[in-house]
Amino acid sequence: MFVTYCNAIARRILCLGLLAALLVPAAEAADKSAVKNVSYDVSGLDGELQSNVEIYLSQLPPVKSDRVGRYEDDITEAVRNGLQALGYYQPQIAFGKLDGATLHLEVTPGEPVRFRHIKVTLSGDADHDQLFKTLLEQLPIKEGDVLRHDRYESTKSRLQTLALQRGYFDAHFEANQVKVYPEAHAGDVDIAFASGPRYRFGALKIDSDEDVGELLNPLITIKEGEPYQASQVTDVSRSVASTKYFKNVDVIPLIDQADSEHRIPIILRLRAKADNQVELGLGASSDEGPRASVSWTKPFLNKYGHSFTTDLTVSAPRQEATFEYRIPRGDPINQFYSFQGGYQYLDQEDTESQQLTFALHRWDKKTNDWSRDLFLRTLFESYKQADQEDDVFLVIPGVSFNRTRTRGGVDLTWGDSEQITIETSDEALGSDTHFVRVWGRTKWLRSIGQNGRIIARAEQGAVFVDTIDDLPPSLRFFTGGDQTVRGFGYRTIAPRNADGELVGGKYTTALSLEYDHRIAEKWRLAGFVDTGTATNRYTGFDDWKVGTGFGVRWLTPIGPISIDLAFGISEEHVPWRIHFTMGPEL
Repeated sequence: MFVTYCNAIARRILCLGLLAALLVPAAEAADKSAVKNVSYDVSGLDGELQSNVEIYLSQLPPVKSDRVGRYEDDITEAVRNGLQALGYYQPQIAFGKLDGATLHLEVTPGEPVRFRHIKVTLSGDADHDQLFKTLLEQLPIKEGDVLRHDRYESTKSRLQTLALQRGYFDAHFEANQVKVYPEAHAGDVDIAFASGPRYRFGALKIDSDEDVGELLNPLITIKEGEPYQASQVTDVSRSVASTKYFKNVDVIPLIDQADSEHRIPIILRLRAKADNQVELGLGASSDEGPRASVSWTKPFLNKYGHSFTTDLTVSAPRQEATFEYRIPRGDPINQFYSFQGGYQYLDQEDTESQQLTFALHRWDKKTNDWSRDLFLRTLFESYKQADQEDDVFLVIPGVSFNRTRTRGGVDLTWGDSEQITIETSDEALGSDTHFVRVWGRTKWLRSIGQNGRIIARAEQGAVFVDTIDDLPPSLRFFTGGDQTVRGFGYRTIAPRNADGELVGGKYTTALSLEYDHRIAEKWRLAGFVDTGTATNRYTGFDDWKVGTGFGVRWLTPIGPISIDLAFGISEEHVPWRIHFTMGPEL
């Protein structure tokens, strides 16, 4: 009996021991989970000093609130390092109370160390390089300034970067040090930069899977024996890529193969695009509605850079098929001939026409400057315009000038574009009629403040002809729509006949003023007013139409997508239209 009783007691003691063994770790875990990581509240600093110290503290490993004492030295060192980087070497750091999981630190930065003596010397060919002399005059470190280590490192980085850009590939520092004297609040800088010789361009070799002959010679500005410049390497790469003949363009300086005269061989590696390229496109605008297109291109027909493109575009009012054969004449980007032709069918409002055109163009293009297109085109147009039905054949010589200048990338902050076309025809050329036609447009974009922009547009056209009936619809003037006077249908502003059908005019004018304002990173709100007319004579303001409204702009990688609600306020019964456009603003 006694033995049985003892066994029962032993079992109970064992169970209690096991329960305690399980409960104690659980309790300890609960206590540990209640202990939080410390955050830091730093007072006594502001601006960059405050931000830099907080950055250094954030890089410390997590510190539990019950173990702050063990990490005081690490916390103190982090604060000191954050201040020393900005030139403060003698701070006073006081640990305040621990408020929950927040540790209060009171920091007095003290007197800063300042640059006392700055010595930066050059040796080698860079000592005679004007850009290096200019760099030394504009260093970010000045005697008397607070000793900031980031500006000292920036000075070294600028020297190294310029050396690489200018071809000093043996450049190195013979000395680069900062001696700090905290008690004197002074620091001395000693930088000795040995550039060594400046390397030069060696022979350039073209590695291409297509025979390019002498096609690219006008674009290759690298000349053997000239001093190396990284910008020239970049320019050649960009220019050759702009020809659109190649899918891959690499300009490779073989620095490790430089000869004893420090000349660097250059490899221009080219990989041509596919022999046949097909592109499909879908789009829409309120002027034409949905639109689909397909393009077939042969970008590189021969070593002379000839190319061929054909396009097919289909929308409800317009179906068009065109081709272009392009022949470089010197610079393949900016100087070329093109032979163009095509067929177009148009059925819109009171116009129904079929056009067959062929044209020879001579292009001279210039980036950020005026480009010129001299052309001679033939036009056969069979049409019905209102109550007139006719066929016309014209031989039309002419010239166009255009220029586009922009800043700001896709989301423009500044820019303007101009277009001017002058063309004529005469019976002496085999044409059915004589005329002189002039048309021009300018568009300006300017920023106002941080988020505002003004966009202004003006268009003017005039055709000098005996009677408007002598011209086909494609040479008459109509206005109205997305790009001229919003609030009115596309090409619905023009003189009309007795039955109210559109006839077209000899003159046109369109003006627009728009203000848009950024309301979010990719969104703008806009308000605008447009006015314009197409007429046979300017006799007053009765024929002028005015549209006004507001819209929204969504910024995308291909340019803004715009939706406008516009009202034709010049009309007795005010019409309204929604206008939808997408693509570049200029």
